[in-house]
Amino acid sequence: MSELTLNYHLSKEYVPASGEGQMLYTLIELGTGQSGVSKGMPFNLCLLLDRSGSMDGKKIENLKEAVRMVVDSLGEKDKISIVIFDDEVEVLLTNQTPSNKAEIKNRIDSIIPRGGTQISDAMKKAMEEIKKGASPNMVNRMLLLTDGQTWDDEPKCEDLSIEAKKAGISISAVGLGDEWNENLLISIGEKSGGDSYWIEKPEDIMERFTSEVSGLRGIVATNLNVIYKLSKGVEPLKTYRVKPMISDLGRSVAGNGNISVSLGEVDGAVGQSLLIETMLPVKEAGRFRLGQIEAVYDVPSKGIKQERIKADVVVNFSADSALTAKVNAKVMNVVERVNAFKLQTRALTEARLGNTLSATKKLQAAATRLLELGETELAKTAKMEAENLAKGGSLTSA
Repeated sequence: MSELTLNYHLSKEYVPASGEGQMLYTLIELGTGQSGVSKGMPFNLCLLLDRSGSMDGKKIENLKEAVRMVVDSLGEKDKISIVIFDDEVEVLLTNQTPSNKAEIKNRIDSIIPRGGTQISDAMKKAMEEIKKGASPNMVNRMLLLTDGQTWDDEPKCEDLSIEAKKAGISISAVGLGDEWNENLLISIGEKSGGDSYWIEKPEDIMERFTSEVSGLRGIVATNLNVIYKLSKGVEPLKTYRVKPMISDLGRSVAGNGNISVSLGEVDGAVGQSLLIETMLPVKEAGRFRLGQIEAVYDVPSKGIKQERIKADVVVNFSADSALTAKVNAKVMNVVERVNAFKLQTRALTEARLGNTLSATKKLQAAATRLLELGETELAKTAKMEAENLAKGGSLTSA
């Protein structure tokens, strides 16, 4: 039996047989199989930590405490490295197993805030450290925490994120406070196959780092790729990742017109989900094969490479209005969450164009709706941006 399960749900099982094209949503869900999925793998983690002058006080003290917790949680097969940065980069701990945790924690205590913030050189050095300890049966992760804007090196950071993904390294990018570049951290997370998070207070660092370690322990599959092979006449519109967090993947169309996305790692406790927007061709009443979904992934802990699972997607065209009026509530709830996310994105665009009042109202509405729908991370970010604009400030992502 496969290590992962693949399921799909359509926004409508029955669509009208008419003279017009129909939009249809496909929710693709990947989770753990019934066979009892593999236990989590050892991880190879680099902590990339901002030690600029703005981190002084509670920020640096809470950060040190959280890093000590990470060290205490390491198993004998895990590997750890620590890179700290301001406008210079220092390897505080080169890649190694945690054979002497007391010595590692002593080094952590030596961190002193200073200087400005430049992320790209630090990312490059962190990748070098991870590669020293990389192995096929480990999860490779960079955990970046910063509280400020980087110095005009955003394109380099994005290029390094793409390079990290190719090397099998995902990045969790964490912004602390309200002065960091939201767009950049989101881009770093997405382009590396990782995620981005916002934490409001220094006291929240521990919770975020604890969650990160827990997530690493739960990784059951890596190098996940999903291909949606569409039948002739089906037009791909947009693709969104909706689990673990919502992100816009664009059209994600390969050269052959099929949808292809690379999703990286799978946390067994969370899984991965996609929402696909397609336009259907005009059809007469009857069953129609929309396409085939294929998921390809590795399970390093079992030595499994390129395991494949497939599912044929079928929709019904009908002239029965009672049937075509029915919608899938689960899928439409996801669509509503994505729409709230899109409202937030439009608001940020308006703010950058100077439409502050309209942007503030949209962000407030998006924050409320996202919170109601359980998207707490996105809601927190939208709320922070709305408050900054309402006070006459600017976007953290500007």
